[in-house]
Amino acid sequence: MKRLVLLAALALSVILLAGGCSVSQRSIDDAQRRINELKAKGVPDSSLSDAVKYLYGATYAKEKDDKTLARRSLDSARILIAQSEALYADNAVRLKPFTDSLIAVLTRVRGELTGMQLKSLDSALAVIDAFAKKNWIYQIEDNCNKAIAMLPTLKFNEDRAKELKARLPGEWVCTNTTKSDADKTINAVEKKIFTFNKDGKVMLVETKKGQSAKNLKEDWEFQSFGTWDCLGDTIHIFVDRFACKKQNFETLIETPGKKTWEKKSEKTYDSLITDHSQDRWLPFSEMSQDFKQDKKF
Repeated sequence: MKRLVLLAALALSVILLAGGCSVSQRSIDDAQRRINELKAKGVPDSSLSDAVKYLYGATYAKEKDDKTLARRSLDSARILIAQSEALYADNAVRLKPFTDSLIAVLTRVRGELTGMQLKSLDSALAVIDAFAKKNWIYQIEDNCNKAIAMLPTLKFNEDRAKELKARLPGEWVCTNTTKSDADKTINAVEKKIFTFNKDGKVMLVETKKGQSAKNLKEDWEFQSFGTWDCLGDTIHIFVDRFACKKQNFETLIETPGKKTWEKKSEKTYDSLITDHSQDRWLPFSEMSQDFKQDKKF
C-alpha cells in the first residue's frame, strides 16, 4: 500500500513538474510543421482549425510566460494533429482501391479518344499522376472524380470530331463584297480561302482588293500555315507561320479643285509563330454558314 501511495505521489509530482515546464519554440515549430504537411496533403483547413487555435494559444501563452497554459494548449494541439494524421493514414488505405479503379476506367477510355479529346484527358491524367507520386490522396480522389465527370462530354466530342474530320478536308471559300448605294466607286472584294488537308495541315489565304471607303483603297494578302484539329464541333487552327505577301494602300487627298490618290506600301514579311498569338478557333456551324466548300479532298 505504501508503495502504491509513493508511486501515486511520484506520478503527481511529475505531472505538476511537467505542467510547470516551459514550452520550447522548437516544439511549437514542430507542431506547425505537422499542420503545414497536412494542409499540403489536402486536409481541409476546417479540420485543422481547432489545432491551429490551440497552437496559437500556446504561442501567445509562451510570450506571456504562462507556462501552464502554454503546455496545456500545445498538448491539445498535438492531440488534434495526431488525430488528423491518423485519419489521413486511414483514408489513404481506404481510398487507394477506389482511386485505382477510377484511374483504370480513365485509362481504358483514353484508348477510345483521339486528337484534342485525348489531349484533354491526358492533361487530367498528368495532374492525377503528379499527386499520386506524392501520395496526396485527397487531391488524387478530387481530380479522379473531375476527370470521370469529363468523360460523357469527351465521348460526345470525339464522335462529333470524327464526323467533322471526314467532312472538313478540302478548300473552303468565303467572299464578302463592300459596296455603297450612295457611292458607286466603293467596291472592294474580301476573300478567305481555308485549305484543310487530310494530314492535319492547314493553309489560310486572306485577301482584299478594291476601294473600301470614300477615301481608301486596299490591296493586301496574308497567308497562315499550321495544323488543324477538332474539339467536338469546333475547329481549332494552330498557326506556326504567318506571311504578309503584300500590303498596298491608297488614301484620297483632297485639295481645292484637286483630288489625288496617295499610294503607300508596307513591308512584306514571313515569320515563324511560336507564341500561339495567331491561333484561331471556329465553330463548324458558323463556318458552314459563311464558307462554301469549293473542293473536297
